Amino acid sequence: MKKTKLLYIVITTLAVSQVYSISQINSLKTKVEQTENSLTYAEEGLGRNISEIYSNVDRKLQEYTSLVTSCGYEIGEFNLQTMKVPVTFKLQPKTLTETTVVFLKFGEEKIQMEKQGTEFVLTKAFTIKDEIFPTIIIEDMGILQFEDHYDLRVYKIKDEVFSSLTPRFEGESGYSAQEPYNYRMKGKIIMGSSFPSSGNSFKDIKYMVTLDDEVIKTYQADFVGVGNIEINDNFIMEGGQELIGKVVATDKLNFTHEYLIMHYVAGVREHSGHYYENEKIIAPNGTSIYDFYER
Repeated sequence: MKKTKLLYIVITTLAVSQVYSISQINSLKTKVEQTENSLTYAEEGLGRNISEIYSNVDRKLQEYTSLVTSCGYEIGEFNLQTMKVPVTFKLQPKTLTETTVVFLKFGEEKIQMEKQGTEFVLTKAFTIKDEIFPTIIIEDMGILQFEDHYDLRVYKIKDEVFSSLTPRFEGESGYSAQEPYNYRMKGKIIMGSSFPSSGNSFKDIKYMVTLDDEVIKTYQADFVGVGNIEINDNFIMEGGQELIGKVVATDKLNFTHEYLIMHYVAGVREHSGHYYENEKIIAPNGTSIYDFYER
């Protein structure tokens, strides 16, 4: 009896010790994880600080070696007649004399800037698909100096003038590579959007499906910015027929924006899938002024 009692005591002691050990191990694991998280956070913070230091150093070096004390640009109002946007460039040279002349070079085109006090100014019109990387040329007494300055680069004029959608399809789709040909899509088109400061927002958005350029189905959106369009399609086709699905939006200036979502040719075994970055902008007179095709 004493041995049995002793055995129970030993077993109970071992069980309590094991529970305590497990508790201590779990506590230690938690502390290790917290330490690892703290180290990761510290490393990320250090990485950000180092990147910021390098960025500041690069900026200071650029300022030190630059030919100008300041420079920049302003984007004007979109001209509906010329379909162009005026951009005004301004800069102030570090060294300025009575004989200083300043030019901006756009590709092969070199244009003299107008002197206004200690500044030099130039306004030039561009199309919305232009990317602008002008070179500063400062001439004084026959000596030429050149600089490509980051603050004069204009990447996307389009986004300063027009609203933009970012539609993408989420769901299931499939097709038959042999007769009878069909194409199926079930899910939703998720829409994000951005608007320019000019206020030219969208007034109508829809998803349209065409078969050989004929509209066969339209989904009207009940929003003009962010939202979803639910779709459920099953199209029966003949060999060689072309099926296209695209989001079509109209803005306040009556420009049409088309975003390709789906493209399928019946009988073609390799389907290109869904698109996310295709965009076309068409003027009210039918002229295409912007066309980006995702490769």
